[in-house]
Amino acid sequence: PDRPAKKRTPLERLDGAQHRRETPALFAVCNMSGLKSSEDRRRERELEEARKAGTIPAERDADGNEINPHIPQFMAQAPWYLNAEGPGLKHQKNLKQKGQVASATDFKPRGQKAGPAATYFRKGACTNCGAMTHSTKDCVERPRKKGARYSGKDIKPDEVTVDMAYDYAGKRDHWAQFDPAAHMDKIRAHEAEAEVRRKAAQQKKLGELAARERKRERRGKGKEGGEGDSATDTDTDGSVGPSDDEKVDEAEQVIIGQDVKAPAGKAKASVRNLRIREDTAKYLLNLDVNSAYYDPKTRSMRDNPLRGSALADASTFAGDNFQRATGDAVQMAQLQLYEFEAYEKGQSMQMNADPTTVEMMNKIYREKKEKLKDTRSNKILEKYGGQQHLAAPPKELLFAQTEDYVEYDRSGGLRAGKEKAVAKSRYEEDVLEQNHLAVWGSHFDTTTFRWGYADDHSTLRNSYSTGAAGRRAREMAAAALSAPAAAAGSGEPFADAC
Repeated sequence: PDRPAKKRTPLERLDGAQHRRETPALFAVCNMSGLKSSEDRRRERELEEARKAGTIPAERDADGNEINPHIPQFMAQAPWYLNAEGPGLKHQKNLKQKGQVASATDFKPRGQKAGPAATYFRKGACTNCGAMTHSTKDCVERPRKKGARYSGKDIKPDEVTVDMAYDYAGKRDHWAQFDPAAHMDKIRAHEAEAEVRRKAAQQKKLGELAARERKRERRGKGKEGGEGDSATDTDTDGSVGPSDDEKVDEAEQVIIGQDVKAPAGKAKASVRNLRIREDTAKYLLNLDVNSAYYDPKTRSMRDNPLRGSALADASTFAGDNFQRATGDAVQMAQLQLYEFEAYEKGQSMQMNADPTTVEMMNKIYREKKEKLKDTRSNKILEKYGGQQHLAAPPKELLFAQTEDYVEYDRSGGLRAGKEKAVAKSRYEEDVLEQNHLAVWGSHFDTTTFRWGYADDHSTLRNSYSTGAAGRRAREMAAAALSAPAAAAGSGEPFADAC
């Protein structure tokens, strides 16, 4: 079959010698592209092996530095577009010029003018102000209704721009170019404002004192002009109520528990467990680590820190639990318990919302309960009698005498009576089952390490009792199992060995 002819390259179609004669330009291009003869490649390979072996010195680059012969060729050979004159690794270096890196503390001029402003609009300048150092979107001037590009008026001068390569901290420093001396101006302004306020408050206070003095003088003149005034009346009038000074002092007092930071109209926030600063803190009463525990979050110490010490009676603090068990705390707990019980019975009461109703209902409930209890006990006593037995005997007879008989010997030892009671288990004891004469667990088999019954040595729970016959049969079986080799050596059958 006819096959299409293989497409050949120009080098394949032309003979080598004829190609040199007829097309020398094409051959030159091929040599420039890196085509080498086999002889050249063999010499390069031998030279490379000799350099790797160290028999000849290593190749040097244009700067005179030795080139490591073990470096791969794809790294040591420079690309064709670099037009390298000789071998070397200069093409592997970063030839970019590294500028000086500025830190966050380096000064960068801002807002300085590079020179006088231009008289006409220049191409590429900001269309708003006409400066060449920034674009329109970066312009900080007021947006004009008609920009400098169209009006050609009020063109701003160019700013001084410095190309500085900042490091990571310099790019993100929010306090860059900040002058600390400028903060002193703020301090001086604040001090001047505080001085003005102080003088105004002082003037106001002097005016209030002068008005109070004038009012006191007018009151004194009125008393002198009146009839029937006496020293006693003057003293009485002066002591009727608090003076203006006392009222001012009372107004200046801060209520304990008031939230002074809250604005006007807000509710007061009370603070619990506050103490007078002169008093000793409860956690300093006893420095022993094993004493009462103090909770710093709630400022509570429930137990008495001086319990069992000589200072327990003299101390004024007996623990927070002592305060909860005194005063109206017990009554409040009873009311809360009554509220819970009433809620379970179907009554809806809220002690926090309506404490008076809860207290009155509890009082009625307790009165009815006592009355019903007395009525029930009276009916029982009227029917059956025994009123005389309800009276308790005197304490001398109640705690000093007993009907237990105890006998002692001459040395004081116990002879009879008051024997030590045997501790009983909470489980049922001495319970016989399945016709057994002993309880389960009364026997322990040492060969099988199991518990059983003592009457027939059975180790099976809830098995029927076989008595002494079963015990003998189990003993014979155990003896036969313990010596099977002796029975087999004698030739006797297993039954005869048993």
